[in-house]
Amino acid sequence: MAKIEIQSFFFDLLHCKDKIISMFDGFDEKFGDDERGSLVAGIREMGDADLVNLLISIQRMATGYEQIKELMDAAEEEELQKTLEEEDDDDDDDDDDDDEKED
Repeated sequence: MAKIEIQSFFFDLLHCKDKIISMFDGFDEKFGDDERGSLVAGIREMGDADLVNLLISIQRMATGYEQIKELMDAAEEEELQKTLEEEDDDDDDDDDDDDEKED
């Protein structure tokens, strides 16, 4: 399994997630009986500043997940390169053993 070092933006992701979920929970409480649905009603009724903050949190989460994907890809590539190098070393050892047998 590839190892990924914990980055500072992981905590930002958790904070953004908590902010978004908290806002959505507030929508459920306030607009639970609204025929439009609590999420739609909440977004329609919220002020511009709150909507901007919600969208910024969603954007930060998306950016964070993109950074995580990049870290995972880099870790997997590094692990693949190590595996290929080990296989090459094993092949070189096998070739050396074959040369000794022929002598």
